Amino acid sequence: MKQRPLILIFAGCISGMAAVWKNEIPTAVFYCLILICFWCLCCVRDRRYVIGILGMTIGILLFASKQFSVNKEIQTLKEASPEYLIGEVIQISKTENSTAYLLKPQNQEGKILLYSTGEENIRLGDWIQTEAELEVQDEARNPGQLSARDYYFAKGIYYRAFANEIFVIGHQEHPLMKLQESSRQWMKAKIRSQYQGNVRAFVQGMILGDKSELSEEIKDDFKESGLIHLLAVSGLHISLAGKSLYQWLRKIGIGFWTSSLVGFAAALYYCMLTGGAVSSIRAIIMLGIYFLSQILGKNYDLLSSAAMAGLLIILKNPLAFGDTGFRLSFCAVLVIGVIGKGKKEKSGVIQKIWDKVRFPLLLQIGMLPLMIYLQYETPVFSFLANAIAVPAASAAFSMALALIWLPAGFFHKIIAYFFQVVLWISEQEYGRMIVGYVPGIWVIIGYFVLYLCMAKRSRIPIYIRIGAVYAGILLMMGIPVFRRHELAFLDVGQGDCMMADTAGGMVMVDGGSSSEKQVGRYRILPYLKYCGRKEVKIAVITHMDEDHYSGILELLEMGKIRYLGLPDVPKDETFQKILNAARHSETQVFFLSRGKKIEGGDISMEVIHPAKGSSLGKNAASLVLQGKLLGKKVILTGDVEKEGEEELLDQELEETDILKAAHHGSKNSTSEDFLKMTKPKIAVISCGKENRYGHPHKETLERLKTTGCQIRRTDEEGAVLFSEGQD
Repeated sequence: MKQRPLILIFAGCISGMAAVWKNEIPTAVFYCLILICFWCLCCVRDRRYVIGILGMTIGILLFASKQFSVNKEIQTLKEASPEYLIGEVIQISKTENSTAYLLKPQNQEGKILLYSTGEENIRLGDWIQTEAELEVQDEARNPGQLSARDYYFAKGIYYRAFANEIFVIGHQEHPLMKLQESSRQWMKAKIRSQYQGNVRAFVQGMILGDKSELSEEIKDDFKESGLIHLLAVSGLHISLAGKSLYQWLRKIGIGFWTSSLVGFAAALYYCMLTGGAVSSIRAIIMLGIYFLSQILGKNYDLLSSAAMAGLLIILKNPLAFGDTGFRLSFCAVLVIGVIGKGKKEKSGVIQKIWDKVRFPLLLQIGMLPLMIYLQYETPVFSFLANAIAVPAASAAFSMALALIWLPAGFFHKIIAYFFQVVLWISEQEYGRMIVGYVPGIWVIIGYFVLYLCMAKRSRIPIYIRIGAVYAGILLMMGIPVFRRHELAFLDVGQGDCMMADTAGGMVMVDGGSSSEKQVGRYRILPYLKYCGRKEVKIAVITHMDEDHYSGILELLEMGKIRYLGLPDVPKDETFQKILNAARHSETQVFFLSRGKKIEGGDISMEVIHPAKGSSLGKNAASLVLQGKLLGKKVILTGDVEKEGEEELLDQELEETDILKAAHHGSKNSTSEDFLKMTKPKIAVISCGKENRYGHPHKETLERLKTTGCQIRRTDEEGAVLFSEGQD
């Protein structure tokens, strides 16, 4: 390692950026001190490791300077508040209900993602103008949620906007861009004619990076089986495309230089064609270095090549480090470089099986600490899926790409069979383990332990060392048990969602949004995994409004809810839809009305409204629960208002620690009399940022302030969290 300075510089850069990335000053200082101690210890052994300290300094400075320039641009635009947005269209994509235009503005570093629901005739290269408010990409609003800011900033897309009307004010011709789009559409048309159904969607995802036709169920299958990397154009595909063409040209007698240049040019064009993901860019740079080493007659070093690629990427855009794909891609290359190909032992059936399984097994073990840190879960036996699926998918990919120019025929049926095998493999169970959130220090400790277990100098047999690693994995399953439990009011936009991570399992009351699409998949489910939970033990819907049930309905369709509590009121069409989803997922349904209780070790909640079969309006008949959650007195009010709240005043309302303000802070709820009886210490208001209803209303805020309680709002601070034992 010390004889490969590029690796030390890159390792130093990455460690420095990781130390200060998103960390508050005390935490950043803590990690920096740990890293300085590590590099100093290395320097004691060999002074050449000082390069690592230099790399760490470069990484911190790169990140700090980039962050400064981005913040300065954002602040300048906020102060200028431009009336119109003007930019060149460099990419067009379709979403479910709109079209997304990627704009490159003049005199501005950050690109803009502009959404429009109109039917404009806009082409690549058009300069467009629209009247729209520029918004900076959002940070994650809930624990476990993907940060849109990290994801888009890594791609250089700092802003988003929503247009009502778009005007084309000019056009700039880009022959290469036009050729790429034509090639992409031609390939897409060919794929559509050659394959059908799920296979066609899979092939489009693998070859073109277009996952628009893949169902959420297929995506979930691939993620839970550890095969998600096959659904995107990755470095593996880019390398396959370039090297395969190079080898074919050499076989037919084309010269060395020409084959190398054509192979690299083809891979580069393919990378541009498919969007240029960070793993693809990494592969292109490494492929170029590989061809260059062959031309110059030098040895090719995988790790040094990866380090050079990583340095070039973060020098161009240090924020690329925030992309999960960047971290996983380089982690995978590092692990591959460390484990190598292994020695070929004597032949035999058992040995041949071991040779096939060894590589994906060691790769999975090597990526385990980072995978759990980033995704909170891992399929324990996904190496079995990868041992079969990766060779099958790679062979199918190569054949599909090579024969894409042919009309549909016999060969495409064979290719489709290979893809169907991969789809079938992805549907199987591989012992998915959800650990939940672990701090960054866990990654450092995890890799240190792996180094001790898997060091090549160890005399302990490899199967015993692997067994020790898997014993550690089993111990990790107990992490959620020892984690401090939490009460969370998630930010779901304009809606409600309370989740309590109790000793007996996750309990949620409401979970829906009228402003955010797929809130169950993208906000509630990530929090569930963050807490180390596979499912919701008990979910309760207070009433049948979309902003209270939409996310719960998604979780029902995913089979993530064991018990579902519904109000015991007359059933409408929405009520029946939820009942049908519960039956289909084999979720047990129970009905709640005044006097019913939900009790467990650290939960004791009683329904105090409405009476069974209440004929009040939908909001007025919302379930209201009162009791204790994680040692705190809590009142959850749904959307109860007017007549419903008047009925509540006749009940035995108790003083409470936490009041979930009814109906998102509507002026028709949370009356003065109600507050006098409950005397809340904290009022939580769940509402969407700048929502069209004006929630929370100023009348409600004034009443709450008069009582002297603390007001906490999801639209202002994101998820509102209370830890067990916290005052």
